[in-house]
Amino acid sequence: MKYTLVKGIFYVVGHSPDGDSIKFKASNPANWQLIDSEFKQEFEQNFTTNVGVIQLRLQGVDALETHYAVPKPTVPADLKGKTSATLKEPPYLSLSQPSAMAKGAAEYFLKFMGITDVKWRNSPRGSYISEARMTVGNATAVVKEQGKDGVPGFIVTSDIEKNGRPISWVFPGETPIPDGTNIATDQLADIADKSANYELLRSGMIYPLYYMTLAGKLRRKLDAAVKEAQKNAKKLGSKPQVPPTNIWQLDRSTTGVTVAAIANITEEQVVYPDLFRRVLRHYQITQMNAYWAALRSGAANVTPPNGFELSKLFDGANPYVFVISDQDFVRLGDIFEIKGDTLRMTKSPSDLVFLS
Repeated sequence: MKYTLVKGIFYVVGHSPDGDSIKFKASNPANWQLIDSEFKQEFEQNFTTNVGVIQLRLQGVDALETHYAVPKPTVPADLKGKTSATLKEPPYLSLSQPSAMAKGAAEYFLKFMGITDVKWRNSPRGSYISEARMTVGNATAVVKEQGKDGVPGFIVTSDIEKNGRPISWVFPGETPIPDGTNIATDQLADIADKSANYELLRSGMIYPLYYMTLAGKLRRKLDAAVKEAQKNAKKLGSKPQVPPTNIWQLDRSTTGVTVAAIANITEEQVVYPDLFRRVLRHYQITQMNAYWAALRSGAANVTPPNGFELSKLFDGANPYVFVISDQDFVRLGDIFEIKGDTLRMTKSPSDLVFLS
């Protein structure tokens, strides 16, 4: 696989970075043309709209959600344009996971990049950074104006995801490697432990998220970081740290999580972000199906669905995943135990490779 090294500036003031994404502007925009992707059009649209400042998606990692907006389900063909004077359509969800760890991961990431003293401000569209201290070498300054901040660094990328975000290995500071250089997998593996991706996993601030497009050599490098974080979590014992410092001390994905109310996973219990997103999408479609059924029948009221109906969690989408320890492909639903309002992953997130 061909990777491209792109140098540039990372921006955060006026933006909402989290533990697995950050804004970046390439020093030489022509280097973006070196990346071959089926989602180049989506990238170009983002590039034009945001005047060259691009949202990155970190490779191989998944942070707790700080502002997950559930996609709107497709309205059935027979109900398009149909409304009711008595029925109220369920609200579309935009929610976060437990905030202490979610925001902590973002701030750990920024500190690694040389950005500290972060101040957040809330707005109707969510929280964003209103000011932060930028440190480059011996120079430091507090910046409050969007576009006037920024710390230098570089990324290594080979692809763009469906939302137009380059899937990236993110590095702070300088490198002697020339801007726009093609990087081989072995070369990237040699420097991977200097990346934010590796450090965030090693620290236990975020989860791994592996796809088939991630080379095995690079995945094993990241997995070593995950194992170190899991080992450190065991040393911490069962007493939670305040503020929380290791995701594996809090994780309920493989021990079991009860989902009887939305607050169980947004405020109380930490679970694998992919699981969090799937539960919310399932909950949204369950609510919508009840609304559509009432709309279709002409009922005056919506019959509430029976809880979260977790037994149907994988009815709509049950993709294949590769289980590393078993060296086998299975349906995602096959690695879950579901009993009433409780579900549990029988395989660790670090043991899974998603196909797409």
